[in-house]
Parts: sequence; C-alpha cells; structure tokens
Amino acid sequence: EYNSVDIRPLPPRHRPRKFKVGDLVEAYYRFGWFEGEIVEELHNGNYICQLKSSKRLELVVERLRLQRSWRDGEWIPPLDESELAVEEEDSTDETKQTDSNKAGIMESEADSAESSTAGTGNIQEASGQVTIEEEEFSEGERVEVANIDEDGFNQAWLAATIVKPVENNRYIIRYETLRTGNDTGFLVKEMDSLHIRPPPPDIPVPHQFKMFDNVDALYKGGWWKGIITRVLPRGSRYKVHFDNNGKVMEFKHSDLRLHLDWIDRKWTKPSP
Repeated sequence: EYNSVDIRPLPPRHRPRKFKVGDLVEAYYRFGWFEGEIVEELHNGNYICQLKSSKRLELVVERLRLQRSWRDGEWIPPLDESELAVEEEDSTDETKQTDSNKAGIMESEADSAESSTAGTGNIQEASGQVTIEEEEFSEGERVEVANIDEDGFNQAWLAATIVKPVENNRYIIRYETLRTGNDTGFLVKEMDSLHIRPPPPDIPVPHQFKMFDNVDALYKGGWWKGIITRVLPRGSRYKVHFDNNGKVMEFKHSDLRLHLDWIDRKWTKPSP
C-alpha cells in the first residue's frame, strides 16, 4: 500500500538524448528506474552511470532519462516538445499509451528512486509478492576482478565489466585494461564470483598520503596493495612497498588510492 504522495503518473515517452558528465538521471536497472549521475561518456556512445549505491553501470542511451520530479501536477523540469517521442507510424500503440494514461496508470516513486530494498530480489506486484533470484552482479556492471597467480594468490585487482552471468555463480567479464594476444579487443574471461567485487568508493586524499598508509598503486593496468614507505620531497610522489613481492617503486599521487578490504559485502579499512 502506497501513500498518494509516493505515486506519480508515468513520465511521457521521450526521444533518446545526449547526456553530459554531471547530469542527474534515472537508469533502468533490475526492473525499475534508479537515480544516479552520469560520470563518463564512452566512445561507443554508451554512458557510465553511478547509482546512489555507488554501483557503476555501462548503459545504452535508451536506458537513461533525466531526473524529473512530479510537483503540483507538473513535471519539474518541464519537458520540451522536442524531447517528446513521435510515433506517427504506430498510431495504435500511441492510442493505447494515451488511453492507459487517461485510465490512471501510475508509477510509484519507490520504483524511481533507489531504496534500501533495491537488489534484494523481491518485486511487489498487484496480485501479491513474487520473489526473483537475482545475480550478485548484473550485466553491464563495472567491477574489479582478482589477478590470480600460479600459486593461487591474488596479485592485483583489475577493472572489468560484467558481460553476462553464467551458471554456478560465475560470470563472463571483459577487462578494461587487458587486451587479447592479437590486440583485436579487450580480453574476455569467465570468473567465479569469489574473485569479483564492486569498485571501492572514491575516498579523496586532498593533500598527500602519510608514511605507512595502506594504499593501492596503479601498475600494469591493475591496483596492487602496498604501503607508503617514503614521502618524497619533490612534489606529490611516494615510495611504495608491495606486499606480494617485496618490491619498492615510486608513484605519483594520482596513481594511488587508499586501500580498502571487501569483506562480507562491505568496505572496511585494514587494521593498523
């Protein structure tokens, strides 16, 4: 049961449009529209949208729309006529859409804004409750995957995108930095969910890292765990000792991030 203040009409059908970084949008994801922000425009015409949960999705333009609020019987910001979809060739569907709107088909605000129940796999329907088993990660979702060595140890975390889920909690992923041997595209691989995680939240370090900070260093296309062993005097540069191989290398500030551990689906700072 919904309160009337949480119900609004279906937004008018609109033409696909060009978005820019910083646009506040609604993204169609897991059977509903979720609020987010455009953080990157890709060369293939798709967009990277960051949801309020920090999930980052690569989406085609047809799965995006500008955020609008329903206030006092009007859409804010209002839709310009040039934004409205034109369906001259399919007047039957247009008539059906108009009739549906007149009949009072409404859309819940709970489906347009991300809530604490999003991603649980429970979908409410008029006839009752239907439970859908959802995958831990979704098609198009940006993730990081473990780079496992011959001895089974994780060497680094590499950026990737979920291509599709397969059986037994496994996924087809496409790397964002590793290319195929013949350099025809980015490497595609099947991975177990135990070796996949969401990208960590961006924790800004406004000035500089400190001695003994636990960090990840961007090296050979992946994020390698290490510790700051020296803050260099010539600007924002640091010596980093890698945990896995004992090497010490020099990095600039922009190639480092604070290290976080993904434990029980939560990000935690490592113990000092």
